[in-house]
Amino acid sequence: GYGKTLIVKNKMSPDSFVQLSMQLAHYRLYGKIVSQYEPVLTKGFYHGRTEAMRTATEKAATFCKTWMNPSATDEKKLNSLREATVYHSSGIKDALTGKGIERHLFALKCIADKNKIATPDFFSSKAYGKLNHTILSTSNCGNPSLRLFGFGPVVQDGFGIGYIIRDDGLQYSISSKHRQTERFAHTLKQTLIDMGKLMQPSSSLKVECSITGKPEMKKATSEYLEAYSDTYGEGPQSPDSLPSPPKPPSSSSRASAGFARVLRKQTSISLMRLSSFGENITPRVGDIKELEED
Repeated sequence: GYGKTLIVKNKMSPDSFVQLSMQLAHYRLYGKIVSQYEPVLTKGFYHGRTEAMRTATEKAATFCKTWMNPSATDEKKLNSLREATVYHSSGIKDALTGKGIERHLFALKCIADKNKIATPDFFSSKAYGKLNHTILSTSNCGNPSLRLFGFGPVVQDGFGIGYIIRDDGLQYSISSKHRQTERFAHTLKQTLIDMGKLMQPSSSLKVECSITGKPEMKKATSEYLEAYSDTYGEGPQSPDSLPSPPKPPSSSSRASAGFARVLRKQTSISLMRLSSFGENITPRVGDIKELEED
């Protein structure tokens, strides 16, 4: 599977990508472009609620038709997907900044009906009725910590689809009253798989191994030493001027160093007691003199 990380790496909006996947799945299953609704928050305005974004744009229709065209190349399909996501994202931006029209028209119609004012023929037209007959009612839950998020359809022949976009996955919750919900879910899954095949992977790893003999240990390079200098605010040094790394201390030298610390901190311990701690432990001569003087 894939999610937000891969989609963003391919320079596309994750939300627009998900919206187009649902429209394409419906077109793939039923062969029709239908009205699709996505709420856009307008919380940047006082008492702002939502604005409606309609995914069924001209670019989205072109994308669906291109995708289902057997003669279309993968490059052409990917380009149509990119164009459709860019166009959808621009519509989202307009809705966020108060440039949407659907809520405005709906408010005018409600005011007219309340005050018994005649409305223009536009509100009773076939186009306006078809626009508001939302077959695909969708909504994005912005909290990825939730496990499930969903709701029912808004029309008898529609789908209610809630989705969550995660960094490494996309989750859909699909419901309907009288439609083929399971069949639509399987079609959507295959659609996402096919769309994912056209995107570049987030990372590629190539491992090679051609060791023929005993490998030699590499000497310390200047890369680590330069990083050490930068960490402590020192300027970069040339590799020739850097001292060679010290050899790791042997077990006996580590024991002597450890005992030197003990002698300096705990001078009340006698030499006889110190000698009983281990056979291989021998304090340094200087430390013994220091102890005797104390």
